Amino acid sequence: MAFESYRSIASLKRAARILSSILIPISLTIGSATASGWKLVFSDEFSTNVLDRDKWATRYIYENETLDHFKDEAQRYRDSHLLSDGVLSLIAKKGNSDYLDSGMIRTHQTFYYGYFEARVFLPKGKGIWPAFWLLGDYDRDGRTWHPPEIDIFEYVINEVEDKDTMLHSGAQDKAPASVFTFVDPSFNARRNQMRADVPLNAGWHTAGLVWAPNKISFFWDGRLIYSRPYSWLRPDGVLGPPAQVILNFAIGGAGWAGRHGIDESAFPQSFRIDYVHVCQFTPSNEGSRLCGGSKATPDPVQFSYETDHGDMPKPTFLPVRSSLARDPSGASLLSNEGPTEVEVPIRLPDDTWRDETINIFLLDETTNARTTLYAKRVKHLGERGVDGTRKIRLALPALSQRGNFTLFAEISSSGRETQGWHVPLACDTGVKQPVKSKTCRLLILRRQ
Repeated sequence: MAFESYRSIASLKRAARILSSILIPISLTIGSATASGWKLVFSDEFSTNVLDRDKWATRYIYENETLDHFKDEAQRYRDSHLLSDGVLSLIAKKGNSDYLDSGMIRTHQTFYYGYFEARVFLPKGKGIWPAFWLLGDYDRDGRTWHPPEIDIFEYVINEVEDKDTMLHSGAQDKAPASVFTFVDPSFNARRNQMRADVPLNAGWHTAGLVWAPNKISFFWDGRLIYSRPYSWLRPDGVLGPPAQVILNFAIGGAGWAGRHGIDESAFPQSFRIDYVHVCQFTPSNEGSRLCGGSKATPDPVQFSYETDHGDMPKPTFLPVRSSLARDPSGASLLSNEGPTEVEVPIRLPDDTWRDETINIFLLDETTNARTTLYAKRVKHLGERGVDGTRKIRLALPALSQRGNFTLFAEISSSGRETQGWHVPLACDTGVKQPVKSKTCRLLILRRQ
């Protein structure tokens, strides 16, 4: 079938999902005052012609969020992607070096538990290794840990041990087959491998995973493939940091995908993604039977779970309070006649370490010059107010030069600044930015 036909099918199915999302919640509301179920907490339908950088990064979190491959893989991640007709294509192709260029996406937003779903069209070629998986983000002190990891699926073709009818799914702990609580006949629990009757790269498929606090369950095209116990733990046995969602198109690797060579004549190839949805279970009336309107969604009654949180509590910066006037674009106007007092509210989790340091700085967008305005340990902040916030007061300097500036905040772990460990933040300042970042944009400023 032609590529255009696949796009037409994708458009029709997307319309069906939207219609379902409208109808289903109505029936739940009529039948009961409380409709527990799935609450959509993240989605991307890839309906624009550019990648939403506030939702996605295009490199791994490691090496200060610049790592572009693992071990001996034959690709290097570049921004090798295309958005067209509601589909994101991660494209692996020959580049200008000895490596292939390829693409990946990684959520800025992080999660504890939920239902994770993507509709995908898998690529072809000996040596390919596309995947859909969950990896630990920054922990509270800015460190990363591995494990934990959950591989929703990995699709490897080396044409010997792994062929185009096989799909890997599992978790980093490599549980024995005896602990699985459900196994579909198509799944080999000892090898963590699903086998299909026809090539899996011949059409669109929907992959889903329910991650509960003590169990994971994998679905393929709405069919339960396996369930097994799993706990999201660091190597030291402590609950790991929240998860990022990753979809990447790797190539090669001597240990698996590239074990028997790579057919470079097969490239370019595309790993196509129609949408990514993340839903979390809620017992409230915000719940729905379907996640994002997808008919592949598992029954929330059967796969419900209990948890106290859906993400790691993060220090949250709130809107800055100031007397500055604003221009039509919304930028606050700086003066050259003297310092301007501003107030920065911050809400801290109850278990925030008191040795963390808050840094607030002014960045000149033209020269990238950084001027530190505030640096103080959390333990030296004032008492928490009635609304649960603490207030940081500082003075914006008078500026003689005209230009655009941004007021930023960051929190670093004491004694670890040289390793670049920064506490992940939540920013609710009214300024557009990623939902999770190592820095927080507090104000957009202009000196006219």
